[in-house]
Amino acid sequence: MLLPDPAYWSDRLQHTLRNYEEPLLRRVAARLIKTRNQWPAEELIERCLAALGDAALVDRRLQELDMPARRLLACIGHSRQPRWRLGNLLELLASFGCAEGPQAVFRIFEAGFLYPDLSAAAPLKDFEQWLGQGSASAFAVFAHPLVMARALGTDLGLPVCSTISAVRSSVHEADGLEWPLRLAALWQLVASLPLRRTQQGGFFKRDLERLRGDPLLGAPPADSLAELADLGLLAVNLAQHEGLLVADQEELRAGSLPSNWDEGLANTLAALWMNLPMLEAWNPLDGWCSPPPAANPYPSACLLVLLLLANLPEDAWADPKELEQWLLEHHPYWSGTKQSPQARSWVPAFLLGFAYQLRMLQTARDSTGEWVVRLSPLGRWLLGISAPPSTTVPFAQTLLTQPNLEIVVYRQSLTPGLICRLSRFATWKGFGSACTLQIQADAVYRALENGFTFEMILQTLEQHGMRPTPPAVIESLRTWADKRERISVYPSATLFEFSDVGLLNEALARGLPGVRLSERMLLVADEQAIDFRHFRLTGTRDYALPPEKCVVVDSDGVTLSVDVGRSDLLLEIQLQRFAEPVDSLGSNNQHRYRLTPVTLANSAESGLGLRELDEWFVQRSGQPLSAAARLLLSGSQAPPPALAPQLVLRVATPELAEGLLQWPGTRALIRERLGPTALVIAEENVELLRQRLEELGVKLTT
Repeated sequence: MLLPDPAYWSDRLQHTLRNYEEPLLRRVAARLIKTRNQWPAEELIERCLAALGDAALVDRRLQELDMPARRLLACIGHSRQPRWRLGNLLELLASFGCAEGPQAVFRIFEAGFLYPDLSAAAPLKDFEQWLGQGSASAFAVFAHPLVMARALGTDLGLPVCSTISAVRSSVHEADGLEWPLRLAALWQLVASLPLRRTQQGGFFKRDLERLRGDPLLGAPPADSLAELADLGLLAVNLAQHEGLLVADQEELRAGSLPSNWDEGLANTLAALWMNLPMLEAWNPLDGWCSPPPAANPYPSACLLVLLLLANLPEDAWADPKELEQWLLEHHPYWSGTKQSPQARSWVPAFLLGFAYQLRMLQTARDSTGEWVVRLSPLGRWLLGISAPPSTTVPFAQTLLTQPNLEIVVYRQSLTPGLICRLSRFATWKGFGSACTLQIQADAVYRALENGFTFEMILQTLEQHGMRPTPPAVIESLRTWADKRERISVYPSATLFEFSDVGLLNEALARGLPGVRLSERMLLVADEQAIDFRHFRLTGTRDYALPPEKCVVVDSDGVTLSVDVGRSDLLLEIQLQRFAEPVDSLGSNNQHRYRLTPVTLANSAESGLGLRELDEWFVQRSGQPLSAAARLLLSGSQAPPPALAPQLVLRVATPELAEGLLQWPGTRALIRERLGPTALVIAEENVELLRQRLEELGVKLTT
């Protein structure tokens, strides 16, 4: 069985034990290693870590646990995922008939085989204390991978569902490449433009539409047996746990392609299977859920469905609907409640849509034409109940490179490692029995930036190509690689911005050792070579410092004047996103820009909203976005204004207006206050107001 990295979880365990208060640590150690001496706390921790590497000792301690505890640890082992939510573990226990609640898990804590995931550094006095503060770590617990492996083989007490011995159609088994292909396409999509996250953890509308409308991510697989909702967003969840996407503040950016893809298909699918219990924002019934629901029974329920299949004889078939029926009757999330037929439709979709594409299942048609399922040899290995099957690729040559820079790849010889290498320099265009890619300049440049060379690209095409690479393709790759090699990288540099091209040419003629970047921009690599006595500097800028306040907002609220002496090179690029230049210069030759409805609409389409603009104005001008700019940006979203005639009463002082609003005799006659001395009066109330004022000795004039 392929295990998660034991060294990582040993370090995690050591951190957890060090956060136990000493009485709790000694209580756990007494159960695990049967302490007889008063060893120091640090030595107790080292001995506990060593004990978990002793297979014979672990087996003895497992036999001392009650059956529900052993079954729970076995389930964790079958999932290959050491980290679980406490709620999902309690659901597994309840499905096995143990309704003790957290106390059953606490006994495994006491035995030293399960541990709370302590994110805080505060010492833990007892496990009840953790239960009271566990929301900070989402009530997560973990087991050591070596304990998970030794717990496998425990009888889970699951029933043997009625089996189907004969099928009328051929057996279907996926090639297991669908998810690696989709994740590679997602990685390329995000590498071109990151995904922006909302504060609630969802995506902005534009990015949500990108993921749902992408022709590769949103389309069903070529051999689809059941429909799964939001395939693109499911790929995002898997990619985050695989490291293909990484969170950077409020964005998801492209990370690195997984190194374990080079280890073969089995290890690639094992890593994806491990991520199933970690999916929170997606489930097979509702698809994408943002924000994630508080109760998420699907990690435990999906595992139970596959364990029911594992309990069948290898050559026996099962009806997904019967598996679902057992789950609905025994899983605490559904048992005891009336479920509509629509609520019972997710198990076939999960098995035939997700698990089938992970190559965990084989499918066929029964005598009635319905799909029946059984675990595949790879699925039995993923669940830890059999040896790994052979996944040897029969042919190394599987791609055809065409002169138009298109690559055709036949899936029968495709591997995750080759998917990874091709994704670095070619863009995926289609998935099917024959996948297609396009070699493009931007993808090749990205590969070169990430360490791929021209020789490595050509070697990939030649090694796996059925024919020699066309000369036109080689020439294009060489041209792009040569352009990349001509790029110079400076660890530090000084940039000069001249007011016109004549001054730049004069500086070069006088011997300034610079490289021309544009008509007014010059780069000097070594600042020591600059004699600043020959320059009259209007401003300098250190880009490691926060943005300089160099913009003045005119009284109209939409015209911006830029102080050239204090501005930097990024400012004009930023301004072009939401403003247009004004031909006339301001005082002191200041550059001027103006906000318009068109420029602000374009900025909103590019993802620059009200909050981002407000932050920019505070950074650059020292004041928030003006009221006029807010009107242009979001005025159409406000309720429509109403134009109506009003009868206005003007009084001499604000105190008098306040008195009329406060006195019960006149308060009900006033509709609203327009200003310090202006009040709105309904026409039908004029005579009554006149009478009330005369009672006070105040005469109303018209």
